[in-house]
Amino acid sequence: METLQLPPGKGAEPLHWFTRDSWWETRRSVPVGVGNVVDIEHWRVQLRRAADSPLRTFELRRDPLSEQWLLGSVTED
Repeated sequence: METLQLPPGKGAEPLHWFTRDSWWETRRSVPVGVGNVVDIEHWRVQLRRAADSPLRTFELRRDPLSEQWLLGSVTED
């Protein structure tokens, strides 16, 4: 499991987990040797812009075969 380094006191510890994609429902076939096409990687991190700012929770997701992270949501706590 990867570790995400954040400044101390910025919120809860980051959460990192994986879910599974139903690739058989979204893709017709997967070429042999493509690699992992089912694991969706997630991170949930909490940050403040400044000491007196509200705590914000960011949920990020990276789909299989993607090099880019997607911002799923931002909420203020």
